[in-house]
Amino acid sequence: MSHSVKLITNYEYKRQFLPEVTEQVLHNQSNLQLYRIEDYLKDIVIPVPPYRTSFNFLILVTGGSIRQQLGTEEHTINASQILNIKQGSITRTMELSEDIRGFYVIYENDIISDIALNKTELNFFFTAPFINLSEKVLQWVCSVFKLLEEEMHGIQVLQEICISLFTSILLKIIHQSPYQPHAITRSLEISYLFREHVQNDHAIHTDVSFYARKMALSETYLNKCVKETTGKPPKQWINEISILHSQILLQDITMEIAEIAYQLNYQSASYFSRVFKKIKGCTPSVFRAQLMDNGL
Repeated sequence: MSHSVKLITNYEYKRQFLPEVTEQVLHNQSNLQLYRIEDYLKDIVIPVPPYRTSFNFLILVTGGSIRQQLGTEEHTINASQILNIKQGSITRTMELSEDIRGFYVIYENDIISDIALNKTELNFFFTAPFINLSEKVLQWVCSVFKLLEEEMHGIQVLQEICISLFTSILLKIIHQSPYQPHAITRSLEISYLFREHVQNDHAIHTDVSFYARKMALSETYLNKCVKETTGKPPKQWINEISILHSQILLQDITMEIAEIAYQLNYQSASYFSRVFKKIKGCTPSVFRAQLMDNGL
């Protein structure tokens, strides 16, 4: 087993989670793709192991529910709700109801670069991953998704039309949320960037001071911004993301707990165990035993 959370490509994702797609769809490398959840997310083993993707994806549920882990949080996405998962984020599907219905969009970063969203709208889109839609807006968004689906499955696909339809959907989603774009503050931008850096560097750097220097901020100001916008101090975020990563490593029974602690840059196995228990409520040994009991 790899000693890190696997980064999977568009092709690998479809092969693993959309097993009923055709060979043509499987090898489709288009930077914007749309699928029906009820048609493709079938017969997958739940919960799936945590993973990262090399692309972004957006889930809109119109019926049933999905429970999805995103970073250190879990979201239950019910009808009329959206979860937007940014490239590189640690995620996994925890639960999938039998009556699940909805749309599933895979899109690359260059799609967003090509869309005429202003900086505030872009910030909002990536800092508010969970969004509720009103019934009226849900109907509108579903109608446009159906148009997008029809365009993508036509004989001659016009990328410009597809991008325009997707742009309309994004703008409707962004401006539907109660967290209006003008509410994006400097503190929220800093908090989001901090968590991005922690996702990438937590296994090497566990000190808040490192991230403050990297972002050209004082440690005091970084602490203030992160706690103000998330309710958690930066050190807690570092610990939680590190422990989330350790849960993947604990699935490899050939790795000693002390080895995992060392790989994640903890000063000792006992300190790692204390941090793990504080966050998960049990020791790494108990957590690993539970995984084995569940056949994971």
